[in-house]
Amino acid sequence: MVNVKIPVNIITGFLGSGKTTAIIRLLNNKPAGDKWAVIINEFGKVSIDSQTLRSSSDSGNIYEVSGGCICCSAKGYFRENLEQIIQTGSFSRIIIEPSGLGGIDMVSEIVQAMSNLLLMWIICTVDILGLEIEKLQRLPIYRNQIMKADVIVFTKCDLLAEKATENRLVEKFKSLYPGKPCYLNSQDNSFWPSLLDPNASEKQVDTFRMISSMDIHLTDANYQSYNYFYNSDIIFSTQKVVIFLQNNPEIFRAKGYLNTDEGWMLLNFTHTGSHFELCSLKAQSQLILIAERSHFKSGENFESELNSAFFVPPQSGE
Repeated sequence: MVNVKIPVNIITGFLGSGKTTAIIRLLNNKPAGDKWAVIINEFGKVSIDSQTLRSSSDSGNIYEVSGGCICCSAKGYFRENLEQIIQTGSFSRIIIEPSGLGGIDMVSEIVQAMSNLLLMWIICTVDILGLEIEKLQRLPIYRNQIMKADVIVFTKCDLLAEKATENRLVEKFKSLYPGKPCYLNSQDNSFWPSLLDPNASEKQVDTFRMISSMDIHLTDANYQSYNYFYNSDIIFSTQKVVIFLQNNPEIFRAKGYLNTDEGWMLLNFTHTGSHFELCSLKAQSQLILIAERSHFKSGENFESELNSAFFVPPQSGE
């Protein structure tokens, strides 16, 4: 009996580059009858992305790996998830979303070492607005994700005011990463699925450089996550939340569900901007901050500053 391997696609990309949005579109446009497993790795202890996936699509089974990168501190849990998925014998594809701080070297090594799995194209989402931020362009993790991917997809192109700006940024990327295949994010429903199996053949085995725990430039060692929970009766000012994030440039990423003066919102923040999206009611507000350790600030200090973002409605009669 021929051993049918499960195709595996890795959707990589730096913090806030649009990986989860891409997976939602993939799940919502997958072939009818297919059953996919999705492994979501979050650097923080709270799985905001998993909650977003479950509320936006019912087309996949979500497996969570939280509290560290699957290429480093959480690789044991990652292997366990893969083995569990294989043992079920019911999935036709696996999608892996590493942490935005994770390289794909060790993830790929683990997948390629498992005889039941077939590594397909590795897709890297790149926030096109981030090409203007020199701080991002200098980060080894950011560059490693791009270099080790098979294809690049630019995201957030809809936020650019002019086509000329888009063209200029694409050309800048090509000068930084010559020969790297890249595409602009398309709204066509067939766009993302077509990237999963471009030639319906097995990816050539690459010789990836294993990430060492001593190689701090290519691990999550330089970053710290801060996780906050608030009772649902505490209301945030969206304007003050944005001011808080702008006043703390060491914060690379913020995401979470917040009860705000404009209703329940899903917050997504990166160095390219803040975005609030209406969401369903939650039992409590949850917020994750990811910041550089080199600009250390204690979680208590962050929380003290966050308190100023609470919105207190005026008392009646005032």
